[in-house]
Amino acid sequence: MSAENASEPSPESPVPSLPAPGDESPTGSPAPRRGARLLIIAFAALFIILGAGMTALDLFGSAEAGDPVVVLKLTPFRGGADPGGVLAAKSFRDTRENSGNLIADPALIEDSATGPLPRVAADGRTPRAAYARAFEANDKRPRIAIVIRGLGVGSSNTALALTQLSSEINFAFVPFAPDLQGDVDKARGAGHEIMLELPMEPFDFPDSDPGPHALLAAASSEENVKRLEWALSRATGYVGVMNLLGGRFMGEEKSIEPILEAVSKRGLLFFDNGASSSSVAITAARHVKAPIATGTMALDSIQTSTAIDAKLAELETAARQDGYAIGVASAYPVTIARIGEWAASADARGFHLVPVSALAAPPADLASPPPAQKTAAASKK
Repeated sequence: MSAENASEPSPESPVPSLPAPGDESPTGSPAPRRGARLLIIAFAALFIILGAGMTALDLFGSAEAGDPVVVLKLTPFRGGADPGGVLAAKSFRDTRENSGNLIADPALIEDSATGPLPRVAADGRTPRAAYARAFEANDKRPRIAIVIRGLGVGSSNTALALTQLSSEINFAFVPFAPDLQGDVDKARGAGHEIMLELPMEPFDFPDSDPGPHALLAAASSEENVKRLEWALSRATGYVGVMNLLGGRFMGEEKSIEPILEAVSKRGLLFFDNGASSSSVAITAARHVKAPIATGTMALDSIQTSTAIDAKLAELETAARQDGYAIGVASAYPVTIARIGEWAASADARGFHLVPVSALAAPPADLASPPPAQKTAAASKK
């Protein structure tokens, strides 16, 4: 075969076929087309990401500027530090009133990690004076104060007290009430004077449990003051505090004295409910010059209409004899009903219903126990 013939393919020789679209030839000729498509996709994705970032900066502002255009308003966390919801539900940075009755005054409030704490204002005003219920100081008739304690725990009993008891009746709320500030707002709006109950260690603790953050005789004074401040930070609008149980704690001067000192420095009064004959609160108050009042008798140890009416009659006798008396009762429906009816006719019977703040003895008057305190132990629960 000649060289010319050898260069021409034979009719029987197979003709090389073209690669199908997408197939790679031994030389990789289609590969650049596929690589170009991938590169285009990558650039498109990059431009999309950059565009999204610029849009976000336009909406929310830059981190350097520090002034976002869009602000999301989120509900504050209502956790263990704020179980009553006071920080989330109520503003205490503005003066607040309800029906003309003061609930919060920024000058009387100190910010804290747990909530608003009462304090003496720069001009000398105190919470016990600012949040006190007004009364006729020149009225010379025997004075009687009634304190309804245990409010805020049962919503139905709290509502009953608010609807059936006149503004002359003093209300005491537990600090761990689920809507404490809301309840205080309603009570202040109705004209009631308010106190908070401080959980304190009783003799049979822990069988009798006064509640969370209780003041304990074995705890240091620093720890107990922290627990006191937790209770005080639950709400605003109250004139002072009173003991919730506390037979053991109130009987130890080294325990109760730092508490009375802290309460007094914050411009509050202390009310001893009078249930424990071993209480040394009056002695401790004299040492630290703390305003204090003490309950004359419990009115509903026996929760029947007849028994409560008899106690109210005893309270009237004590008021006539000593010039004033303080009755303490719990928020039971029968108690609320009997006290509501009694209070409606107290004025006609010659008694002046006053707030507890009117009967809290200033330090200069604590050289000897007030008359009402002499009968408190005899009326122990």
